[in-house]
Amino acid sequence: MAVFTFIATAIVTAYTGAAIVAGTWAAFAVSVIATGLAAVTSRLLGVGNRGGGGAQDQGVRVQLPPATENRVPIVYGHAFQQGVITDARISNDNKTMTYVITLSEYVSSGSWTAGEIYWNDQRLVFKADGFTVDYSIDSDGKSNQNLNNLVRCWVWAGGTGSASQIKGPSPAVDAYSIIPNTTASYAMSDLVFAVVQLDYNSEKGTTGLPTMTFELENSLKNPGLVWYDYMTNTRYGAGFDTNEVNTTTSISTTTSTSLYSISNQIPPNQFVRWPANSATTTLSTVTTQVRYEINGVLNTGDTVKTNLEKINLASASYTTFDHKSGQWKVIPNRALSTSEMNATFVFDDINIIGDITLGATNLEDLYNQVEAGYPNRTTRDQTDYYKYSIPAGDLNQLEPPNQLRLNNSMVNNYIHAGRLANIELLSSRSDLVINFQADYEALQVEAGDVVRVTNSTYGFDNKPFRVTRMRETEGEDATLVSEVTAIEYTATVYTDMTLTDMTFLGTSGIPLSGGSEGLPPPSTPTTSTTNFNQFTIQSTIDSTSYPVDAMEFFYNTTSTGTFSLAVSVPSNGSFFAGTTVSGIVTSLPQGTYYFKARTRKGSTYSTFSSTSTSYYWEPTYDFGGGGGA
Repeated sequence: MAVFTFIATAIVTAYTGAAIVAGTWAAFAVSVIATGLAAVTSRLLGVGNRGGGGAQDQGVRVQLPPATENRVPIVYGHAFQQGVITDARISNDNKTMTYVITLSEYVSSGSWTAGEIYWNDQRLVFKADGFTVDYSIDSDGKSNQNLNNLVRCWVWAGGTGSASQIKGPSPAVDAYSIIPNTTASYAMSDLVFAVVQLDYNSEKGTTGLPTMTFELENSLKNPGLVWYDYMTNTRYGAGFDTNEVNTTTSISTTTSTSLYSISNQIPPNQFVRWPANSATTTLSTVTTQVRYEINGVLNTGDTVKTNLEKINLASASYTTFDHKSGQWKVIPNRALSTSEMNATFVFDDINIIGDITLGATNLEDLYNQVEAGYPNRTTRDQTDYYKYSIPAGDLNQLEPPNQLRLNNSMVNNYIHAGRLANIELLSSRSDLVINFQADYEALQVEAGDVVRVTNSTYGFDNKPFRVTRMRETEGEDATLVSEVTAIEYTATVYTDMTLTDMTFLGTSGIPLSGGSEGLPPPSTPTTSTTNFNQFTIQSTIDSTSYPVDAMEFFYNTTSTGTFSLAVSVPSNGSFFAGTTVSGIVTSLPQGTYYFKARTRKGSTYSTFSSTSTSYYWEPTYDFGGGGGA
């Protein structure tokens, strides 16, 4: 029993930084809980916090003035970062200020690039030398010459030597040759930082440093690689020795079930259209993206557990400790294959000790909508939202609306946010939680594993559950007992839904009500009689449109004025670009009508199509009649 006490104590001490002292085994009990738990799982188990969600992390994305309590954050993948002002020096007869803005810890296993730089909300355009500002462009595309020759910017990653320069002139220069009164001993080792110089000019508005935003990209963004880097880094991460971290489940390129491999998959039915960089206002062609990436900023002021959880939540995975191998490992939250399911551990009346406790969410607390906040890269990481509602036909009788609100700071696009939000929402509806004690055989089961439970009392016949907590205690007869907590597992939760990223608007121009660049209007509706008391109306989705959820047809008795909804035609999945959609109209009385059509994607609508020509409709209710004219 002493060895188990030692292992458990070591786990908790390493993970939380708090030593645990226990006089006897009977007085000691410890749990290993998988971090990265789904929203409802966390709520049911009282672990973590998934509520709220919208505001970005103000601790790491806003520009911070000098202060001793500031922490240097970590950028993984792509992010817009404002950083911490760590130095300021005056020169040139008190007319030139030089600022050093520290942007991120340097992750040596990734390559770094610097993209656009913003002066408040104005994008800086540089001269041919690569560092002197020529002019700026505001969000409406208007240029401004005020900063011409008055502002200069450089960026380095890793140190102040010229070899570390990632934004500036060619050939590269040393940072300490630009920062006044410094030498090579001004090292800035293992940091990503910018140097901004400005010449004082009250007429042009260069009287102080405004909010500066830098577009950074760290090539290290695969979740398996990010997780391993953070777990093993001794400067900004958990600092575990490499032999204490499982590489098979995290970074293996030959294991199809590793987080690295799962994240690199290209899911079907996704449509990605975003600009090549933040300054481009034209949407790129439709392309694809990998299943998961880490794109965001980790706050080193947070605990290791909090930051690991952010990585897990952005990659639908769990972090847990394998007490058999003595290693930390990451488990992708995914659907198991048939062979994997058949090989899972089985709990039944033979190895379950005592009673089984079940818990579930009340009907009024069951989630059926999701709103997921995320920093959108097309709007410089400003908070955007993915929204989805369970179709009405899939709801329980009398089930009231109930929205699950999430926030994922390490996700930067609509498709990624939507994929994770759908897993969370659908998982929450499979929310049966089971708790029981089992004999020593259960020691081979770990948090994150899928197991099967057979119990005649509850009608379980190899019913699958995913283990969320394993707790080792001493039984009444002094034997080792495992307390198992698990949540219902449903494979359909992981089915890839059709997802399309939202529209990028390059200017601040307000579109027509509910309009979207990605949802151009469909073709002008046409009509034809199909039966004695109904007629068909149809329209074609524009060839450049995103896939849509529905086509809606509107009518009016004149070609102008207010049009009313005649029929809405939902899709089974999605209607794709170029598809002709037909609807059946049965409710209109005799008369002359004009029609318009529009498409819908989620809560976004296209503008209306052109108005159709007039159509005279005369229904007949005689089975021998033809109807219509």
